[in-house]
Amino acid sequence: MENLCGLLKAQDGKLLPVVRKDGKEIRFGSVYNGNYAAERYLDYYVSIGAEYAILFGMGDCQIVLGLAERLPGYIMVYEPEESLYRAMSETPAFKKLQSIPRVMITCGDQGFSEFEELVRELLNEGCVETTLLLSSPGYNREYPKEWKRVQRLCRTVCDEVDFMKPVARRFVKAMLHNQLENLSYMKDGILLARLKKYWDPELPVIIVSAGPSLEKNIGELKKAKGRAFIFCADAALPSLLKADIIPDVVGCTDAKKNMNCFEDERSLALPLLITTNSPVALIHKSTGAKIWGDDLAFIREILIKSDVDIPKIPSYLGVSTTLFASVLELGTKTIILVGQDLAYSTEGKSHVSGRDEGFVKDDRFLTEGYYGDMIYSRGDWTVFREWMEKAIQAFPDREVINATEGGAKIKGTIQRPLQGVVEEMTEWDASPAELFENPQVKMTSKEFQKVMREFRKGKEDLEKIRKDGYEKTFFQTNYLSVPVMRLVIDYMKSLEEPDRKARFYAALECVYEEYSKKIEN
Repeated sequence: MENLCGLLKAQDGKLLPVVRKDGKEIRFGSVYNGNYAAERYLDYYVSIGAEYAILFGMGDCQIVLGLAERLPGYIMVYEPEESLYRAMSETPAFKKLQSIPRVMITCGDQGFSEFEELVRELLNEGCVETTLLLSSPGYNREYPKEWKRVQRLCRTVCDEVDFMKPVARRFVKAMLHNQLENLSYMKDGILLARLKKYWDPELPVIIVSAGPSLEKNIGELKKAKGRAFIFCADAALPSLLKADIIPDVVGCTDAKKNMNCFEDERSLALPLLITTNSPVALIHKSTGAKIWGDDLAFIREILIKSDVDIPKIPSYLGVSTTLFASVLELGTKTIILVGQDLAYSTEGKSHVSGRDEGFVKDDRFLTEGYYGDMIYSRGDWTVFREWMEKAIQAFPDREVINATEGGAKIKGTIQRPLQGVVEEMTEWDASPAELFENPQVKMTSKEFQKVMREFRKGKEDLEKIRKDGYEKTFFQTNYLSVPVMRLVIDYMKSLEEPDRKARFYAALECVYEEYSKKIEN
C-alpha cells in the first residue's frame, strides 16, 4: 500500500511534508523554523573543504537549499518516498531548487538507476575526498533499506575509484598518448553501435579469455568454428593460434599491452575490437578490420557532439568486460564464456600456459569456485566478476553459459561443459568478414571530418579552461560537456597531490602540452 503525504504549514510559513507510514505520521522538517533547523544541521555536518554532496532525503527542501548556498559543486539528492516528492514538487521551496542547475533530485525505486548514474559520473572524477554523504534527519531511521542501498552504492564507487588509482598512475601517460594518436585511425572504421543494426542475435558467441582453465577446452573450440562466432581476449590469442583456431574477433584495450600476444604473423590480419586506448603500435600494424567499441569519456563526448553512433553499454575495466559488454550491445542472445576463470587455479596459476603473473594468497578474495569449493581470486578479478554479474542481471533475456569448467563461480550464468554446448549447436552459413566489409557499418568521411573538427577545438577549450581556472571551471560551467576536460579529469586521478585544486592545475598543464604537440603536428 502506497504511503500518503500531506503538507503542514510551519510557524515560519514554510511547508513541510508529513508522511503517513505504517499507521503513524512522520514529519520531515521543523514545525517552527525549517531554515534555522537546516542551518544548525549544516553547521554540524558540512566540513571545511567540502565541494559536493550526496543527500539521502529531501524533506522540506531546506537542507538542500542550504547545501546549495554553502557548497560550490553538485548536490545529488535521492528521495526514497515518492508520495513526498509529489507533494513537495508543488511548493515554492522545491521550485526554487529547480532553478539551481547544480541540484539534481531523483526519487523512488525507478529513479535509483538515474541516481546511480549521477553518482558514478560525478564521484568518479577524483572528487571523492571533497564530497559529503548525508542523510536528512529521520530518513535513515524510517527508510533503513534504502539508506543502506545508497551507502552501498557510494562505498562501491569509492572502492572502484581506489581500485583505478594505481591503474591510472601506471597507464595515464600511455592512455593520453594513445587517445591523441589513435583518433585518426577511426576513419572508415567499424562502429560497434552501427554494427549492431546488422548483427544476427541468434548466432551464439563464444568469449574466450586467458584463464588457466582454457587448456581443457581448446579441442572443443575447434569444433565450434562454423557454429558460433569466437571472440577472444588478446592474451588468449597465442593459445588459439597454436591450436590453429582462428578467432573471428580479437579484443585488445589495454593501453600498454605487450605485443607478444601478436607475434604470430596471422594475428595482425584478424579483426580487432579496440578503442582509442588500445596500443598505437598494434593499430598501426594491423591490417584487419577495426571495430571501435565503447571508448573512454573523452572520445565518447567527441563522437556524441559529432552525431556518431556510440554503444549504450559502458565498459571501462578491461578486455574481458569489454568483450562481454560488446556482445551484449550487439544483441547476442546466447553467450558462452570459456577461460573466464577470474581466479587462480588449484596449482596457483593466473593464466593459461605461457603466461603467469604469480600467485598471491589473500583471504580477502576467497570466493566460491565453479564447483562449489572456496578458491583464491584477487582484487581486479573480483571487480570484473561483480561487473559481469551485474550486467547479466540487467539483461535477463540473454542466456549466459559459463563453460570455463574452473575458476570462480559467476552468478547468473548457467554452468555447462563446453562439449555439450557445442554438440547442441547447428552450423551457420554466416561470415563475419562479409559483415565487416559492409560500408553501412563504418564511419563515413563526413562524420570523420566532424570528429576531427571537434578534436581540434579541444586546444581552444584547454586555453579557455586555463584562463577560467579551477573555481570557474568546476563550479560555474558545465565542465562535463567539454570533451577535453575528460582528459584533464583522467590525468587528475593519476596524481598524488592531496589538494584537488593542485591536481587540476598539474593535470591541465600536462594535457595542454601533449594536446598542443598533436595539433601542431
